[in-house]
Amino acid sequence: MDTGTGVKGIIRKGNRFLVLLKPNGTFDLPGGRVEEGESLKAALHREIHEETGLRVDIKETVGKWSFRKKPNFKINGITFACNYLKGTVELCDEHKNYLWTEIHKLHELTFSNEIQRHFKYMYPSYCKSYTT
Repeated sequence: MDTGTGVKGIIRKGNRFLVLLKPNGTFDLPGGRVEEGESLKAALHREIHEETGLRVDIKETVGKWSFRKKPNFKINGITFACNYLKGTVELCDEHKNYLWTEIHKLHELTFSNEIQRHFKYMYPSYCKSYTT
């Protein structure tokens, strides 16, 4: 099976977090595939800027994930905590909307189990309703 590497960022701005809405109505975090020869952090900086127009400070790793993109292709990924530095959100075509949400409202949004685990790891007292 062929594999690729992906990265995602949980971007914090004050007491809010950036959440992206995909065209299919699901919520996601900014991120994408790591290109050949690119470091994980360089890929995340590029993907966040391409998808949102923002500049961030990438902090620690908060989780790992994987999924099958195609029957014979698997993406293994890492999610990083990030702090907003500058910029105004300007979405690319991959997403139809965005919101900055407070940590205590995250449980109202539907994320993948992996993303729920990463938020719970970062903020266990606020994410008790996540069962993963």
